[in-house]
Amino acid sequence: MTGFWVMVFLCAFTVLFAFITMRNMQKVFLNTMRDNVAALKAAEELELALLSQKGFLANYFLDGNSIWLNKLDEKKTNFLGWLNKASETALTPAEKSIIEDINLLYQKYESEHYKAEQLYESGNIRAAKEILLKDRWEVFEALYQKCEDFIRINESIIERSEASLQRKVIGMMVLITVPALVVIALVGSMFFLLTRRILASVKDITVTTRNINLKSLSDRVSTANLETEMEYLAKSINVMLERLERSFEYIKEFSSSIGHELKTPLAIIKGESEIALRKERQVEDYQKALRVNIEEANRMIRIVEDLVFLAKLDYNPDNIKKEAFDFIPFFADIQNRAKTLAQQKQIDVTAAMLKNAVTLEGNKLHLSRLFFNLIQNAVKFTPSGGKINLAAYPADNVLKVSISDTGLGISEEDLPKIFQRFFHKEKSQSESAGSIGLGLSIAKSIAKFHNGDIEVESKLGEGATFTVILPVFHA
Repeated sequence: MTGFWVMVFLCAFTVLFAFITMRNMQKVFLNTMRDNVAALKAAEELELALLSQKGFLANYFLDGNSIWLNKLDEKKTNFLGWLNKASETALTPAEKSIIEDINLLYQKYESEHYKAEQLYESGNIRAAKEILLKDRWEVFEALYQKCEDFIRINESIIERSEASLQRKVIGMMVLITVPALVVIALVGSMFFLLTRRILASVKDITVTTRNINLKSLSDRVSTANLETEMEYLAKSINVMLERLERSFEYIKEFSSSIGHELKTPLAIIKGESEIALRKERQVEDYQKALRVNIEEANRMIRIVEDLVFLAKLDYNPDNIKKEAFDFIPFFADIQNRAKTLAQQKQIDVTAAMLKNAVTLEGNKLHLSRLFFNLIQNAVKFTPSGGKINLAAYPADNVLKVSISDTGLGISEEDLPKIFQRFFHKEKSQSESAGSIGLGLSIAKSIAKFHNGDIEVESKLGEGATFTVILPVFHA
């Protein structure tokens, strides 16, 4: 994206530079031609005014009528006007020098004209004509020649201006073309480098993803030195790989765990069936074998159901509905059922009820399963005559529910393992008989699904306290 904006800036700069240059050239050309044309027009008009005076003087010489002298005086105004105009438009030293010469000659012309006029008025017409024919005519010729020189100088200036303008146009074209070529080269280079960089990034991503398989799902696409768009793509691929890795790890763990846990009941079913079929037996023996097989089949069903439930919590939680509910009646029902469950071992169950109403958002069925898994675990490992205490108390926008027992407790080395799937104590302990080791793992998953957690404190021989932490619902 950065490269694209740089290229846009370079192209816009080139267009703006060319536009400003052409406008300046146009302005210089118009100003130069306007000044030169004005000077040339003044020179031509000056010459025409002089020729008019020269024509009137020639007519006077031909017929001697004084009316031509009066018309000659009338044309003096036009001549002087164009002489001032020519003086204003004169730009070069040569033009100014000729204008000075014309002024001097015209002063001489006026002086001769004044002498002739004085002689004419005194009656010396012959002397006046000699001045007009000789001295004033020579001044006319000199003035005419200077006007011709002035015109030639202006034409030369115009020619030089055109040549200079042509050189400027060529220079400007070069000045525009060179930066344009440089900009085109830069834009092309940036396109090439940008395309090469993008393709290199795509190639790296392709090579990495091609090399990833079931044995290398931990590999990730490197996001270093990538453009924003490619970095977003690489991160998306890495997120997908993380999900795939978790999924395959779960499948691997699921396959390993279910294979390990189902092997024992299947072996028992097979063994009981083989023993029953070795010889003819009594009906009671067959019934005993069938009861063992049914018990082990139920065990396998519970394992499969629990694993499917864990998979649903971990990978398909959207189908589990939540609702807001009052925790006090829910907790009271948990307490009553816990007392019923603990009566079989004569365990005393006490509870500390909440004083104020607390609302939770969750699935009541699964939360009930969470608490009963913990209560069943407490009952299982608490000797007869022991105690179980239930307590609920709010703290910092969460609700904490503790389940404490006076049972066997948990050793320090077992504490980090108790929430692992299929973890249970040694089979030599009678309390662990029949356990499949998924109760605590299910309870932990249900708590995580409700954005909560389970904490445990225990010492071997001193009982255990499991604390469920759930967020309070605020409408």
